[in-house]
Amino acid sequence: MILKKNNIHILSVFICITFFCCTKKDKEITTLFSSLDAKKTNIYFKNTVKENLYFNFINYAYIYNGGGVAIGDINNDGLEDIYFTSNQESNKLYLNKGKFKFQDITEKAKVADLNGWTTGVTMVDINNDGWLDIYVCKSGSLDSHENRKNKLFLNQKNNTFKEVANDFGLDHYGFSTQAYFFDFDKDGDLDMYLVNHRQDFRNNVNIDPRLQNRKEDYNSDQLYRNDGNTFKNITKKAGILNKAWGLSASIGDFNNDGLLDIFVANDFLEPDFLYINQGDETFKEEALKSFNHISSNSMGSDFADINNDLNPDLIVLDMMAEDHIRSKENMATMSISNFHKMVDIGYHHQYMSNMLQLNNKNGTFSEIGQLSGIAKTDWSWAPLVVDFDNDGFNDLFVTNGIEHDLSNQDFRNQMKNNIRNRKKVSLEEAIKMMPSKKMSNYIFKNNQNLTFQNVSKTWGLDKAINSNGAAYADLDNDGDLDLVVNNQGEEASIYKNNTTKNFITITLKGPKENTFGIGATLSLFADKLQQSKQHFISRGFQSSVTSKMTFGLDNIKNIDSLIIDWGNGKSQKILNPKINSNLKINYKNASENKTTKRKKKNHFVQINPSDIGIDFIQKENNFDDFKLQLLLPQKQSEKSAALSIGDVNNDGLDDFFVGNAKGQKAALYIQNKIGKFTKTNTKLFDLEKDFEDTDAQFIDIDNDNDLDLFVTSGGYENKTGSKLLNDRLYLNDSKGNFKKSALKSPFINSKGIAFSDYDKDGDIDIFIGSNVKYGQYPISDKPYFLENKTGKLTNVIDKKFDDISELKIINDAIFSDYDSDGDDDLIVIGEWMPIVFFENIDKKFYRKEIDGVSDKNGWFQTIKATDLNKDGNIDYIIGNWGTNNKFHPTKEKPLHIYADYFDDNTSFDLALSKVSKTGDLLPVRGRECSTQQTPFLNQKVKSFKEFATATMPDIYGFEKLEKATHFTAESFNSIILKNKGNGNFNIEKLPNQAQFSPTLSFEVMDINNDGYLDIFGVGNIYEAEVETIRYDASKGYILLGNKEEKFEYLNDKSYLSNKEAKVVKKIVINNSLHCIILNKNNEITVLKMHNAKL
Repeated sequence: MILKKNNIHILSVFICITFFCCTKKDKEITTLFSSLDAKKTNIYFKNTVKENLYFNFINYAYIYNGGGVAIGDINNDGLEDIYFTSNQESNKLYLNKGKFKFQDITEKAKVADLNGWTTGVTMVDINNDGWLDIYVCKSGSLDSHENRKNKLFLNQKNNTFKEVANDFGLDHYGFSTQAYFFDFDKDGDLDMYLVNHRQDFRNNVNIDPRLQNRKEDYNSDQLYRNDGNTFKNITKKAGILNKAWGLSASIGDFNNDGLLDIFVANDFLEPDFLYINQGDETFKEEALKSFNHISSNSMGSDFADINNDLNPDLIVLDMMAEDHIRSKENMATMSISNFHKMVDIGYHHQYMSNMLQLNNKNGTFSEIGQLSGIAKTDWSWAPLVVDFDNDGFNDLFVTNGIEHDLSNQDFRNQMKNNIRNRKKVSLEEAIKMMPSKKMSNYIFKNNQNLTFQNVSKTWGLDKAINSNGAAYADLDNDGDLDLVVNNQGEEASIYKNNTTKNFITITLKGPKENTFGIGATLSLFADKLQQSKQHFISRGFQSSVTSKMTFGLDNIKNIDSLIIDWGNGKSQKILNPKINSNLKINYKNASENKTTKRKKKNHFVQINPSDIGIDFIQKENNFDDFKLQLLLPQKQSEKSAALSIGDVNNDGLDDFFVGNAKGQKAALYIQNKIGKFTKTNTKLFDLEKDFEDTDAQFIDIDNDNDLDLFVTSGGYENKTGSKLLNDRLYLNDSKGNFKKSALKSPFINSKGIAFSDYDKDGDIDIFIGSNVKYGQYPISDKPYFLENKTGKLTNVIDKKFDDISELKIINDAIFSDYDSDGDDDLIVIGEWMPIVFFENIDKKFYRKEIDGVSDKNGWFQTIKATDLNKDGNIDYIIGNWGTNNKFHPTKEKPLHIYADYFDDNTSFDLALSKVSKTGDLLPVRGRECSTQQTPFLNQKVKSFKEFATATMPDIYGFEKLEKATHFTAESFNSIILKNKGNGNFNIEKLPNQAQFSPTLSFEVMDINNDGYLDIFGVGNIYEAEVETIRYDASKGYILLGNKEEKFEYLNDKSYLSNKEAKVVKKIVINNSLHCIILNKNNEITVLKMHNAKL
């Protein structure tokens, strides 16, 4: 696993935005973007890097990061001009002459900047005279502070500039990447945050506190406060002195307190920073509070609204390849210990993948990059989130590529061997050892449902070209956004946008201290469309975009209103602005904010559990599953999820039992008449704490009109045959006092309890599922079925079931009359298996094939039976693994697992695999971890390249695979089985908000009291192996039912929870309906519902 890029590794820059398009005048346009030839544009700029013995990829790891682009109207003629930065040669300024014709005025304008190493650039009106100035960042010059001084070119209003960085106090000489201008202290003028990277590239793989604690002021990011005619460096005072490899930042209000915060994307092992503005000129780093995980090698970033909920979302790029060959060639050593060490010291859970952090509007974010389809774009630099096709939703453009692939593992191993063997190679030889491949940029169309579609080819942006910085602007004033890209070693790309949909373009004239209105938020409302954009110009990677804002309107012909919040307590509202126009809005017409946002009525209020007597804490024991089976997809030892509601003392009030993990006490809470709870039976459950409680149900086993308690025992850490795998039965004395009863159960890892009087003899019978066998994932034990005869329980599964071969890792089961024939059938769900129906025929169970259901295996977690549409047929809500993961199995390309003793030792080996685009069966995991599990592969597959191009049969051999246990999974969607009667079902996928994480539990109720049943789902699983992004995006979800029998996500933060929720149950407390949620390693969540019916 690549926890961070290694010492030589580099971040490549973010530049090449290409969309597809077309052509010459007389040809039909077939793509959204047309690449314009330099002969047309007169833009011949090329950023070329030359290495030598004294300056190369070895002593400066960011040598291939490339240059940036800034776009703005520098002469106020209404046309957007372009400034490119060159790392080693002259920067270039091109004046827009109209119709995509540009004039190189670099020398005349005095902005060549020939000395040193140039990186990012921003166009900003630094002195508020209404004319754009140019701030240029410097880096790379290892031995010269002077050559690293940033430049500020002040606009002289005659197409010339004067360098005045020293006069403004902005001639910083660190290793700068990009500058960001914003008003952090709300005094009306623009301050500056400067992203720097530290000078050294030591300590970027292994943590050495001695190096980390030595901080050089100039290597840190910098914060400059605008004091009028000059800027003052307040970095230390503000609390942001740091030591990292910063590559970009994004500005915005991340915690909704009205103050602007700073997100910083850092490379290598240093985690990203989220500096929360404290309102007193200081910041507090709170990335751990807001993000459940982050990218590992963070590069470019952008903060913009992707789902039109009027709140910006964060996209951060990394370097995971979409192509499986490049992915395997660049996948380095997996270090579980190093990963957890970083987590333990506060470096967060970091993964090599692009991140889409969806804004939950409560200061937390849900990372859904894998669900959205944008997680893998290779060595990526610049993300630009904006509406390119003018359909009213922001799309995503990503620049991609690097001159030489520094992360190639065979190259790195060869370099290490040369050093070890003291073999000298020339610089030219070392460079030739690195693979070099041009890659296309990516562009993704917003599907308007939290997902994106890769349209790079159909939009005309599939040219193989390595790119870094990029920016967008309407270069020809036709109402759509064109693209400008700074490429590596090739001429810059200019892409004309051919969109014809409706739009409105906004030009702001701000107050005298902020002439371009930087930081203003614009919200547009038109028909059912709402959009919001915040005006910041430094975006993506080393670049700045147009200061005009364009709203796409699709085919909408009328705008209801446009609201401008200037960010300083003033706003203005424009009614019915004209479409397809450039609207100029002047701050002088703004007025004090008079209206406050109308608060939506919350459906829930969170109750402090200790206020009602609940002091339970779930706590998992520590066990390293991966020592048993290195390549487990996730830990199997942390499945404690026992929670059951019932009136145990027959007083008419709901009580509850909650189980715990091995070594921790379970608890039984009895409710009193005023809605308080008392913990009882404490001595009993103290004696039972060595058991892992995996499930629990209150059942009247002995038919004495009180609820007894059945608890399943499990735990992957318990060896087969362990007495700690004995399930337990506790009998009730009718007063809520329980006594353990002898129960002869198989010693298996149990999970999933279903009970019913299936034979209608007056006694409750019980089905108990079986989970993973000790050290033998994905194999499970045999489930059992206890037939109850006047309190005597006998396992009769072999007598009563015709075929249980499809039952694998069982997670849940339910008795339900799915075919409405008057008796209870059994439905069983689990992992690597389908939803299995057993029809009750003459008091025996026969496996029933359900069309469209029985042929789809999943990783199913939970099942809930209810008549959702009140048609008399029972429907089933099925919680599955969700789609926010790297697997994305389908019927055509399922996820495979092979398991056996591949290398003839005592460990039971496994290999996950998927079908590639070429139809070959390939391993999911990389060479390093695969050879750690099965060392014989070291001799069989000797290089990363060889492993990357090998199929499963090539690696393990046909004979071993044929002999191995082989399961598949075709779908991870959480779904509804809509019962159509006669044993037929329609499968309805739940909305994408229900696919963020594995759904582990459901409740059903009418939450908003509208007469239609609603669904409350919870679930997260944090214990994924370290190469797999943990499943932590869900904050819980509520889906409201309606008369169309559809379910829509309820956007109500009153129920959101940033915890690892395992089970949700309805409970009546003090005559009001509540939900209680069992959270792993945390206290219980108690939610009181305002409107729901009992």
